[in-house]
Amino acid sequence: MKKTISKKIIPWAGALVVRFLCGTARLQEHPRPFLSRHSKDSMPYIIAFWHSRILFTAWYFSFFPSCAIISRHSDGELAASIVEQLGLKTARGSTSKGGGPALKQLIKLIRNEGLNAGITPDGPRGPARKLQDGVITLGQLSQYPILPVSFSASRAIRLKSWDRFMIPLPFSRAAFVYGEPILIPRKLKEEEKDAWRTRIENELNRITDLADELCQQPKL
Repeated sequence: MKKTISKKIIPWAGALVVRFLCGTARLQEHPRPFLSRHSKDSMPYIIAFWHSRILFTAWYFSFFPSCAIISRHSDGELAASIVEQLGLKTARGSTSKGGGPALKQLIKLIRNEGLNAGITPDGPRGPARKLQDGVITLGQLSQYPILPVSFSASRAIRLKSWDRFMIPLPFSRAAFVYGEPILIPRKLKEEEKDAWRTRIENELNRITDLADELCQQPKL
């Protein structure tokens, strides 16, 4: 009974904390408000973002029809529960292990329900800010554009984890930065895949550095 109650209360409380931390931020969107390019009739995106910026990204995209791939690691259980409490659907897996079924589930959610699909291409265990193949495969199979996004906050806690996970503090000044959509060809040779991987990784690093710069966060 106690376990059942805690399984319900902890995700609810976690989602409440996320809404407070992120919802009190004074948000600047760069290069322009995202809503201007995300109408009801627009194509869903594959939202690619570094693992360290999950908190703000999950909160932000809870305002749009979205889903996310969440690791099967033990810490993924709590993350999945909180993300679902925020209103996002989840697929369980990762870009490094057990990702095949999860990628297929994401593709179904994109195609059948028109949901944006969130993926952390350096998760679940890194190395930080190094792109793994999962997002490339998802782009190839789904034929939906990959949208690199990132966040930062002027006041934040950086955990001493492998990715230096960022937790924004209440009433911070925050920046949401996104790049141009990238459409991956369905068929790629291995050397072509490497070129696309490098392109997306460089773009994610560029916009993450820009978000940090806008919020006067030091580079780590």
